[in-house]
Amino acid sequence: MPDKNEIRKKILERRATLPAEILKRAGGKAAERLLLMEEYENADTVMLYMDFRNEVPTNEIIELIRSSDKKLLLPYISDDFRMIAYAIPKEGPLENCLIISKYGIAEPNPERCKEADPNSIDLIIVPGTVFDQFENRIGCGKGCYDRYLAQLPAKAFKLALAYDFQVLQCIPADPTDVRMDKIMTLSTNEER
Repeated sequence: MPDKNEIRKKILERRATLPAEILKRAGGKAAERLLLMEEYENADTVMLYMDFRNEVPTNEIIELIRSSDKKLLLPYISDDFRMIAYAIPKEGPLENCLIISKYGIAEPNPERCKEADPNSIDLIIVPGTVFDQFENRIGCGKGCYDRYLAQLPAKAFKLALAYDFQVLQCIPADPTDVRMDKIMTLSTNEER
């Protein structure tokens, strides 16, 4: 079996070639399907990622949550790769409470957002590079999400968003890797 770095490299190369229309459709479909999930309906607090480098887009999900009675949390990554959740205010443009990290990822501005208690999270929507049929996940390689997910309460439902080509039959998993509860797979087929 190839190692994580080989698998990650191959999938990232493919993801980088996705056309804008596929990304837009995937983001819309993810929001549509999320609305139908019991875990979303029952959640009071939802944490999700800001998409980066052709990850499944989350802007429609963010707007969906902001227009609901649910609390939205977004991740901030510290210089020592520690993830911290911040609550995003419902009022005002989203851009007013975001900054761009040194990695080019939009994240909450700690001066404008309030740090959130990880125990409040009911649903966390997670990015990733590669997944498998056993809900294993390979991320970007820094372990930020695995460390954060490991500290969440059991009630926090872990949902990953992935394109169809990102889900393989089996991938290498380490003891520190945290499995997802569900992987929402989105088609990259032009006809769908």
